Amino acid sequence: MRTLSLSSLTVLPCSPLEQIDAAHAAGFDAVGLRLNPALPTDIDVMADASLRRAIERRISSTGVRVLDVDVIRVGPETVVSATGPLLEYAGRLGAQNIVFTSLPRDRCRSCDEQSLASKVAELCDLAGRYGIRPIVEFVPFRGIGSLTDALRLAERVNHPNFGICVDALHHHRSGGLPVELAAMNRLLLASVQLCDAPQRAPADLPAESRYNRLYPGEGELPLVELLAAAPPDVPVSVEVPNAEERSRSPLERARKAAGCARHILSVAEARRRGKANVVGDQGGELAGVISSAEGRRRLP
Repeated sequence: MRTLSLSSLTVLPCSPLEQIDAAHAAGFDAVGLRLNPALPTDIDVMADASLRRAIERRISSTGVRVLDVDVIRVGPETVVSATGPLLEYAGRLGAQNIVFTSLPRDRCRSCDEQSLASKVAELCDLAGRYGIRPIVEFVPFRGIGSLTDALRLAERVNHPNFGICVDALHHHRSGGLPVELAAMNRLLLASVQLCDAPQRAPADLPAESRYNRLYPGEGELPLVELLAAAPPDVPVSVEVPNAEERSRSPLERARKAAGCARHILSVAEARRRGKANVVGDQGGELAGVISSAEGRRRLP
């Protein structure tokens, strides 16, 4: 049984307590908590001791687990020791992973990849003391921008506590195919993040990533093929930041995210077991059938 987690970006802006409550009510197994602010509306959890204690109590009372916390930006100049308080608190929450990304692409042109790998290895050592695994989320507009980049980084880091997070949107926009998940070392794949989007990329990838994602099944990404290619026990997180959805409550968004994700997961599981052999349209209404991988290749 896969762990299904509610990403913070699906329900932000809201407090972590609202997110945990929404995840619990919508039937999620876990949450991904944003402890380090990355957007102007994000709450700085690490600056509020009272809130941190309240989060611990809410996690305990609801039984919702913490799949991951985010986000750390890692580059050759990162002071890894400064992440200690964040890692220590994440460990108290029982978090499995801490998500990190590389620096923006325009700041990585002169980056020494081996220096980056050394910093990541240092982070893997430090996080391991708290029972946490650093996982890289590759992003097309950042230095580590594709699954190929992430796998190359894994070779350079060469650390057993290193993992990779595959975000469906980033994988597709970087030219990746679902079959690549089946070919990679399954021990490296820490989680899959689900959302949807049109087949063709917009001009502004950062804006799409942060504000314009669709719920699973509402777009044209090969989500069924992606999940069918991944090991059946890899956790799945639903990450759907969409500015137009902010008028809905966190609970409404969480319930929609859970329903959409479970539909895609059920079809992927049926396909994995050989019980489905359908070709159709994954986009639009969730009642539609899901198209085959051959019809979902990325357009030039």
